[in-house]
Amino acid sequence: MKFKDILRLIDGELLCENREAMEKEYSYAFATDLMSNVMLGNVDDSILITSLVNPQVIRASEMMNMSAIILTSGKSATDTMIQLADNRNIALAATELPTFTVCGKLHNVGITEGPTTDEDENITSIRLNPDRCIGCIHCVRECPTEAIRVRNWKAVVDPERCIECGMCIKVCPRHAMRPIVDPLQSMDDYDVKIAIPSSAFLGQFENVPSRNHLLTAIKQLGFDDVYEEAIGAEIVSDATRRKYLSGDAKLPIISSGCPSILKLIQLKFPNLIDYVSEYRPPVEIVAEMARKEAEEKHPDAKIGIFYIAPCTSKISFIRESDEIIETDVDEMLAIGDVYRQVLTNLKGMKDSDVENLERTGMTGLRWTSPGGESLAVGTDRFIAIDGIYEVMEIFEQIEKDKLINVDFIEADACVGGCLGGSLTVENCYSARANMKRLVDEAKHKYGNKYVNVAGNAQSLKRSKELKYRPVLQLDEDLNVAIKKMEELGNVLSELPGIDCGVCGAPTCKAFAEDVVRGTMTERACLINRRTRKG
Repeated sequence: MKFKDILRLIDGELLCENREAMEKEYSYAFATDLMSNVMLGNVDDSILITSLVNPQVIRASEMMNMSAIILTSGKSATDTMIQLADNRNIALAATELPTFTVCGKLHNVGITEGPTTDEDENITSIRLNPDRCIGCIHCVRECPTEAIRVRNWKAVVDPERCIECGMCIKVCPRHAMRPIVDPLQSMDDYDVKIAIPSSAFLGQFENVPSRNHLLTAIKQLGFDDVYEEAIGAEIVSDATRRKYLSGDAKLPIISSGCPSILKLIQLKFPNLIDYVSEYRPPVEIVAEMARKEAEEKHPDAKIGIFYIAPCTSKISFIRESDEIIETDVDEMLAIGDVYRQVLTNLKGMKDSDVENLERTGMTGLRWTSPGGESLAVGTDRFIAIDGIYEVMEIFEQIEKDKLINVDFIEADACVGGCLGGSLTVENCYSARANMKRLVDEAKHKYGNKYVNVAGNAQSLKRSKELKYRPVLQLDEDLNVAIKKMEELGNVLSELPGIDCGVCGAPTCKAFAEDVVRGTMTERACLINRRTRKG
């Protein structure tokens, strides 16, 4: 329905001279007086119906691509609102009718709320179970990029800010945060099934007779073959070592093994992008290898590559692979979802059942623990950091030129490295002891040599460059951003500064930013409201 016809229907008045808007067709509308609800995801080019008179209405509509606003209940728009709407090319209208009546009239002519945002279209691999969430703000406080807010007593994740570190999954006392993974039953969709267990998965089992016992137990889940992620880790280690020794690398080299760290750099430390290793993650190198070999053996078969992941960051990295890499992985399984079945297979396994499936030495296996990747570079001038906040502290030192005599930086978002991933089962320290036995076994068999080496290093590189993601900027226009920064300072000066989290934001500064962005109103600060009433 055209906007001009909608205005006739509700006896509305257009407040901005916008001929284009009058002829525009609309199918969807959304009614609310709480701007944070607008940010939960609505259909582009829909109509916002509200009785709230505030410039934040315009800003929230712009952020969510809502191109028309109807002010109800006889509310008058301020000059600032009209000017903002005009500058943003947003149609602004007003009517004397109450919100309920406007919604009823529009619904009668076929305008609906529209489809809600599909979770699967969201790039984040973390989802909220609203039935479990009680808005306790544990996740809000622990999120390193302030990607989570509590709205209406439920946590809301901003996928643009989320780096998939899985901290929210780890700290949620009610297990309301969950990863999105594929079921093991998806194997039925493929003719040939190949498993790539993360090296961290091997560390979840204690007193295992050998690595081949573990790999055989994984294969017995129904896979036709098993390739270790450590194969790719060994190849990348060899390529990185050669690059470093050649003297062509920009120092310090920052490891590209942890996807959460890559996202963190893109969001908060763009000046460090040029220091990041240019090689793809090990699982991608192994997946490409596995697919090629399988296609040669089974040219007409439908081949499925299954990655058994230790954390949400590696899952999302593959799901959004078109941004950075081109993936050969088809399905992602969580360690916790297959752990018990593999354990059962191990307990019932006879020595005669064990196949020779291992294909790598100790270098790739050591990647699971902090420092393992660094040891392969060929220098003692390295730092191995685990824990997202410790990583950020080191990155800040690099940006300030305070870190010297360091040539390689191995950074893991999780404490304990991949062994401490959000989808693992075993305590990371126990898993490290389990992994050491497997590493020692590989060292005894192969020594320090590389079983897999980098042939053509060019083929190991990412197909696309890492790019700065300016989602933390207040505005793309520098002048507007400066004004918003001033406004942020003014809002912050009126806040109590105690970072209580009652508003749903992690800090008063984050709350002030939400106010400036138009996703929250100052009235949401309960401390200020109670103080002013007193």
